[in-house]
Amino acid sequence: MSERKTVLVTGATGMVGRGLCKRLESIGHRVRTLSRSRGDFHWNVEQGTVDPAAFEGVDCIVHLAGEPISQKWTPEVKRLIRDSRVFSTRLLVNHLLENELKPDFISASGISYYGNHPGPGQSEDSLSGDGFLASVCRDWEAELKPLVAADIRAVWMRIGVVLSAEGGALKKMLPPFKAGVGGRIGSGSQLMSWIGLSDLIEAICFVIENSQIQGPVNAVAPKPVTNRDFTKTLGKILKRPTFFPVPSAVISSLFGEMAAETVLSDIGAYPRALEAAGFSWQTPGVQAALEHSIH
Repeated sequence: MSERKTVLVTGATGMVGRGLCKRLESIGHRVRTLSRSRGDFHWNVEQGTVDPAAFEGVDCIVHLAGEPISQKWTPEVKRLIRDSRVFSTRLLVNHLLENELKPDFISASGISYYGNHPGPGQSEDSLSGDGFLASVCRDWEAELKPLVAADIRAVWMRIGVVLSAEGGALKKMLPPFKAGVGGRIGSGSQLMSWIGLSDLIEAICFVIENSQIQGPVNAVAPKPVTNRDFTKTLGKILKRPTFFPVPSAVISSLFGEMAAETVLSDIGAYPRALEAAGFSWQTPGVQAALEHSIH
């Protein structure tokens, strides 16, 4: 660890936030949390209020809060997905600027920024794509631009599919796969840019401690994998067959637009910024990451 920092975390009750807070404390940093209900300090995005005491002596803010993506996208849910990210970021940024505070600001974003883009090679300087989530990510990241203009270090981490048995996509996949009724989704050819939970947490800590990193960062493993290969690997680890493919039409009928932009989407993002900064992955391959997550 380079120096002890005071880090303010939003979204601290989520899967990534819980692990990050625990890890930061274990390596000697001071952690504060900002929460709507329980936490060290209170904020209310809808009302535009935040406890100013939360920012006293803070060296870095890690902003992870946001409405969950994996649910049926009704018009109201889509509004919450966008507003929870855009307005919460705006509230934090405005507070910093109005009070002339200059902590580092690290925000979550997503690889959905690139849209459905078949084939590998989406590095941090690639253009944004089409779709609802791509537009959310663009609007989300745009809220950080005033920090850049004010010479405040801002990093937006475009996070891939996070692999953990604790939550997210993998937790939902495990029951059918363990029952022997798992299989590829759609054609299975779509690339999945993923990262193990422990590697994501280490990547965030790495960004906190390396002040030369600024701007967009693809928080993914260096080896994206097709859905077909992911399925085979998961079945192999669980010692279960994977002979039950789920047709695209079935997934689309169940989950609509959400399916098209998540499980059926083809995004091959590459972590050029992390690699250039010297970050080392504990589990750069999907088999090692799945084994680590499950066992």
